Amino acid sequence: MYHEGGHITKADARRRTWTNCEAYVNLRAISGENMTQISRRSALVTGLALPGIVDAVYHGHQSADDGGKPKRFEELVGFEAADVAAKYSLAILPLGSLEFHGPHNPLGSDSIIISGIAERVAVRTKGLLMPPITFTQCPAHTAHFPGTISVRPEVMTMYFADVLRNILHLGFRRVFILNGHDGNIGPGRGAIAEVADEAKDAALLFASWWEFLSTETMKSLGMFQQANGGHGHGGPLETSAVAAFRPDLILLDKAKDLPEPPDLSGGSPYFLQKSSAKDWLGYSGHVSEASAEKGRKLVKISEDSMVKLVESWLSHSEAPGSW
Repeated sequence: MYHEGGHITKADARRRTWTNCEAYVNLRAISGENMTQISRRSALVTGLALPGIVDAVYHGHQSADDGGKPKRFEELVGFEAADVAAKYSLAILPLGSLEFHGPHNPLGSDSIIISGIAERVAVRTKGLLMPPITFTQCPAHTAHFPGTISVRPEVMTMYFADVLRNILHLGFRRVFILNGHDGNIGPGRGAIAEVADEAKDAALLFASWWEFLSTETMKSLGMFQQANGGHGHGGPLETSAVAAFRPDLILLDKAKDLPEPPDLSGGSPYFLQKSSAKDWLGYSGHVSEASAEKGRKLVKISEDSMVKLVESWLSHSEAPGSW
């Protein structure tokens, strides 16, 4: 389990708050000062207030680290919705998953990573952050692992398309879809093509966070020994990225190092889908090399690249779409 770089978890905040409360009560008891005021009711009130205190400590620390909080769509008050697109010219939609990433990673690994990056990108680009989509399509070779929840790709395409239609209906003409899961690429691009063909003057940008960390980039950083720079499902790169946001959810003692996934093409991109992967443990690579410190550096590279992409995109509205 990671505890690096001054990161404070909710458990840490809870312990510290209880410790401070107990120290205060003990001090009052020892000094004899107003002993009658420390009653069962006072203790109960303190206990009821504790969750709010913990959240304040936890989120206060987090916002200090990331430089501010994004404006979230679900936090809009009803009267704000009618003209929200006039205030925020860009809508940001994160796509995650609920998928087994090895015994050492949380099931929401993809959602944790992309939600964290999307928050930072939204702050820096002054975009409106939509809630992440977490129930998505997972490939057949991970679908059978306990904890994976997979939605059929054709259903996901229709669902993504309806979400995008509704965002455009609010008045947005620019939507940035931040992807954190490989299984979203097919349905996501299908939905984008469908909606862009229907809408007028809309531009929909799709990007996956890990694609800004090429094998060449990873090799130059020298973080991981793997020839592919640490890439691979549930591998050291992805595990480090999860640890950048939720080090408390990483349990490296539950996983052993495995061989890195084979490179079938010599570096050229390809897509392979299998009905099953016999004897595969649901993750790949030397996960013992993962760390929150490495993850923070990798996430920052991806974040900076995404912000640059968005800024360039918004300043070149005449650019045609991809083909």
